[in-house]
Amino acid sequence: MARKFSSVDKNKWLQDYESGKPEASIAGDAGCDVRTVKKGIDEARRERDARVARIELLKDAMSKHHETLLGRLGGISDSLQLPPRDWTVLSWHEDGESVLGDGSIDTEDTLKHESSKDHRSSDIRGDKVDHMLRQHLKNDKLWKSLARRERAHASHRLARVALQHKVVDILERETGCSLESDSAVLPPYLCSYTTGDLFYKMTLRLAFGDYKNDAWQDEIIVDPSVCYVKYRNLILAEVPRRADECREKLLRAFQKMRSLPEIRQVVTTYQELEESTFRAKQAIEEIRLSGLVPSQCKVCRRLGM
Repeated sequence: MARKFSSVDKNKWLQDYESGKPEASIAGDAGCDVRTVKKGIDEARRERDARVARIELLKDAMSKHHETLLGRLGGISDSLQLPPRDWTVLSWHEDGESVLGDGSIDTEDTLKHESSKDHRSSDIRGDKVDHMLRQHLKNDKLWKSLARRERAHASHRLARVALQHKVVDILERETGCSLESDSAVLPPYLCSYTTGDLFYKMTLRLAFGDYKNDAWQDEIIVDPSVCYVKYRNLILAEVPRRADECREKLLRAFQKMRSLPEIRQVVTTYQELEESTFRAKQAIEEIRLSGLVPSQCKVCRRLGM
């Protein structure tokens, strides 16, 4: 009966052969036919090549896996943008999320609307990648940083909503005219998407220190031929026989807006959002700079890592 040789024996033959030892000499030491040695060397070489190929495949798979995770972290970081200073949250028209409603502000709805919406994925593959990140970074400070940033973003949005509603309230109360988005409405009325937008953005300029002087108010004029109050070429109000009075009331309304506590709240929450955004980006960059996402996920364990 032919003697059987183990994989250990065959690997030793391969090492000896690659070190320069002749097959016949190897066969003599092993006490077997040279054909057995040749066959054993071929088997050992194939097993070694297959093992090396598997290792290379695993290395490539792990490299791509981490590239995907790091790329997703980069995408999250890119999404954490500060809103523009003149960001208008609610529409000045009656469609969508409009400021022309009952004026109520639902805090919970605001939090649900904005919280984390800017960096969550919107596809199945993205959700899976996010889930893998959660497994890799289970107790990482990144998640607290992102949660803090989400709360700051929602609070800032809420502050702008409150200011926008307050501007509407003061304009309507001071002038005695309602803000309307439909030009078919019978006068007197204030045009919401010009008057509301103009005065709201001027309060934001005050808030962020971008308000230089009152020169813009000189550009609010009365067109007596059609009873319009205008700002440059924009119609602010249509008020038959009371356009001059309406203009003065608009300017008085703005004087009351100057000291609104809602203005300070916009600035405070913006600063908090700015700080929390920086901290979240910093936490992400610390991980990305290492070039490797620590710990494991299900994919890593499946790959045997």
